[in-house]
Amino acid sequence: MFGIPDFRVAPPAYFDRNADVETARLLVEEEHELDFEGLLHLYYRLRPEPSVELHELHMAHVAGEEDQARAALDLIEEHREFAPGDAVLEVGCGLGQFLAATAERVDHVAGVDLCLPLLVLTRKRLDGRGLVVAAEAERLPFRQGAFAAVIAADVLEHLAEHEQSLREMGRVLASGAPLFLSTPNRYSLSPEPHVGLWGVGFLPRPWANRYVRWRRRIFYDDVRPQSAVALRRLLRTAFPGAARILIPGLSPRQVARFSWFKRRLAGVYLALRTVPVVRGIFYLFGPFFHVVAVKR
Repeated sequence: MFGIPDFRVAPPAYFDRNADVETARLLVEEEHELDFEGLLHLYYRLRPEPSVELHELHMAHVAGEEDQARAALDLIEEHREFAPGDAVLEVGCGLGQFLAATAERVDHVAGVDLCLPLLVLTRKRLDGRGLVVAAEAERLPFRQGAFAAVIAADVLEHLAEHEQSLREMGRVLASGAPLFLSTPNRYSLSPEPHVGLWGVGFLPRPWANRYVRWRRRIFYDDVRPQSAVALRRLLRTAFPGAARILIPGLSPRQVARFSWFKRRLAGVYLALRTVPVVRGIFYLFGPFFHVVAVKR
C-alpha cells in the first residue's frame, strides 16, 4: 500500500480501513512536495482533534518525545551496547520520533504501526534510513531473534491483546536483548494523557468510555491503561525475561507546553520522584511508567 508492506490481517473492530487508506493517499500525494513538518500539519488538518485543548495536549507530548527517545536509548544501552549491523524495532512507531533518534545510533531500524498515515509520516521523517511496515503488534512479520532491542512507547494501552503482543515482542528479540516500554498509569492523579480529563482511570471501564465520549466526543474504548500491579502481572505472564518498572522524568520541551498549574504539578513530581520514601506513592498514583525488560 503506497510502497508500504501491509501485513495487517485482523485489525480491531473499531479500525476504519477505508478512512485509513484515504488519509494515507492524501498524504502520499503531497509527500514529495512538503517537508516533515508540513506533512504533519496536513495530517492534523485531515484528522483534526475534537478541541484545541486536546490538540495542544497531544502536541506537547510530541514535543517531548525526541528527548524521551534519547533517554530511553540510554537505558537500553545500559543493558546492551549496540554493535555494527544491529537492528532495532519500534512497535507502534506513531510519528517516528523514537525511530529517528534510534537511527542516529544503529545501522538498521524498522517501525510497525496499524495506521498507514502514521507510517507515511514516519517514512518521511526517516528519509530512507529505515523500514516501515503495516502490521498488528499481535502478529509481527519478523523472524525470531531478529532485533537487538524493541521499543514500544505509549502503545501498550492501545493494544487489544496485551499478552500476545508482549509475547511477540519477546519472540523477535535476540537473547539478552532489552525491551523498552512506556505507558500511562491507569490510576494517575494527573489528567489522562490521551483525553486531558481527571480521574478517568478510577472509573470502571464502561463508565470511563461513556464519560469520555460525553466530555470529548471521541472514541475511547480502545485505550486501556494499566496500573503498576496489573503491569507487573502482565510482564511476568507474557514476557520471557526480567523486567524493571521505573518512574521516569519529564522532557523540558514537554513541560514548557503545559499550563501554569500543570507546570507546578510537574515541578513537584520531578522534585519528589527520586525520594525513596515517596517513590512508592508514584507507583500507585504517578502519571506514567517506563519499563526495561531483558529477554532471557
